[in-house]
Amino acid sequence: MGGCLSRRKADVLAEDHLSSREPKPEPPRFSACSILFNAGIPALIWLEDALAYYGVPTMVFELFLLVPDVDAAARVLKSSGYQKREPSLALRPICQFDNLYAAVRTENQHPPTTDAEATSQSPEVKPTRVILLPAKEWFHELPSAPEDMEDWLPTLPQLLAALIAKWLSLEEGERDLRLRIAVLLGYIYAGLDNVKLPGFEQQLPQQLRAFHMDRVQGRINLADLGTFRCQQHYLHPRNEQP
Repeated sequence: MGGCLSRRKADVLAEDHLSSREPKPEPPRFSACSILFNAGIPALIWLEDALAYYGVPTMVFELFLLVPDVDAAARVLKSSGYQKREPSLALRPICQFDNLYAAVRTENQHPPTTDAEATSQSPEVKPTRVILLPAKEWFHELPSAPEDMEDWLPTLPQLLAALIAKWLSLEEGERDLRLRIAVLLGYIYAGLDNVKLPGFEQQLPQQLRAFHMDRVQGRINLADLGTFRCQQHYLHPRNEQP
């Protein structure tokens, strides 16, 4: 669970918690990153938390982490008191989000007993629900050791390129994940001027630049991004009828 991660807060996280090769004590929301780091497993903060870091005004709920081996990362989390949980109703149609884990409450951690307590309780006090994603399936290459990571967050070009590549890779029946990625891409292009600057496309793989330029120039709208037809146009542009 979570709240809105502001740009100022994201900057603090980047400076104090996320950019060091030997991470300092982190906010409770990111404790899974430290657990995996100490176990020798690289983990990269992904999706909404990564967007929020770059200034996209999105809400953060589950913490998505890219890892090289989901099973190995899950074993480490379970040995540290996490248990596998069911995804929320909104996420259940997306089978790739099934690997969800949450820390078990200790005796000193009790749920709020009144509505007032629930309202006043800081979101970061609640156990964060962590979803593990295989990095290769999300088109991001992680180093073999966490010590070799430059950051716990992707660069903006890395994040955008991976989201576009993932969107292009989806099967026709993966409608819910297509729509979710479409929304995230919409947030990026609507909220971040950096991606619209001349020359930004040079930081993206060649095969993704046509999509990027069409989106920057307004040739693709959010409704288009949610369709398999639009995806196929960029996979097979020569087959598109005039």
